[in-house]
Amino acid sequence: MTLSPELLVTDSTERVWLRVGGDDADAFLQGQLSNDVRRLSEHQAQLSSYNSPKGRMLAVLTLLRAGDDILIELHRAIADATLARLKLFVLRSKVTLARADDLDALAVIGDDAAALLASLRLPAPQAPLQCARDARGIAVVRRLGARPRYSLVASRETIAALRPQIPASLRQAEGTQWRRADIEGGIPLVLPETRDHFVAQMANLDLLDGISFSKGCYTGQEIVARLHYLGQLKRRLFVARIDGPPPAPGSDVLAAGETQAVGEIIDAVADDHGALASVVLQLGAREAALRLGDGTALRLIDAAEPPPPTA
Repeated sequence: MTLSPELLVTDSTERVWLRVGGDDADAFLQGQLSNDVRRLSEHQAQLSSYNSPKGRMLAVLTLLRAGDDILIELHRAIADATLARLKLFVLRSKVTLARADDLDALAVIGDDAAALLASLRLPAPQAPLQCARDARGIAVVRRLGARPRYSLVASRETIAALRPQIPASLRQAEGTQWRRADIEGGIPLVLPETRDHFVAQMANLDLLDGISFSKGCYTGQEIVARLHYLGQLKRRLFVARIDGPPPAPGSDVLAAGETQAVGEIIDAVADDHGALASVVLQLGAREAALRLGDGTALRLIDAAEPPPPTA
């Protein structure tokens, strides 16, 4: 089998998993997260946000159902803070919350990803966030974005047994590949520097089917719903090219001739042309000449809002 040289497989150590269990797990998360947990199934993962009472995102999460438990994927840098805050609201609910450190994951990226999965006797779901499992218990999740990407999630022992079956030429140390693919796909990320900064729609989570406007109450729901129904959204997430090294998350974006920020960097990674970044930007500044605080130029790659998901 000949596979594209652009195909790669990396570890996924930047992301970690929480495990939510107990009789009240679904009801508990339904009252905490922006998406409708009732729509989560063994065959469909889910994007969601965890918000402060002010409606601003504390985390962007991917949810996966695993038997009686719900697994939550999130960035390692905010995992402990998110877990600690969720535990505050368990109260008398029959809910268990813990780090799922017994799990491991691989990331498969590239046009030939499905062919590689077939060679490993793994399913290759085609719809966004669709999930399928094999007899070994490996959950394969098709991730959002135009570029084919999959997460392979299983016990540490199962993933360790799978690694030697992957051609050495495709295995790469984890770098910025997954983050770059998220940026290219317009997938938002919350890091410690941007925690509690943005209402979910400002990061396009509504366009990625990460918010339910019919599920009822959850933390921050009043603010999120008001922004949706009153139509007063003034900021959106865009992808930008930067003529220099990647700026830190939370860095200000300025318009030419202005000293007050019109945007904020969500994440950025280096590439052959400088850096690629996701930025939350005032809609009125889309046509402006943009720069960072040090004067480095920033150009939007696509100023159009992303289309809704096609699941």
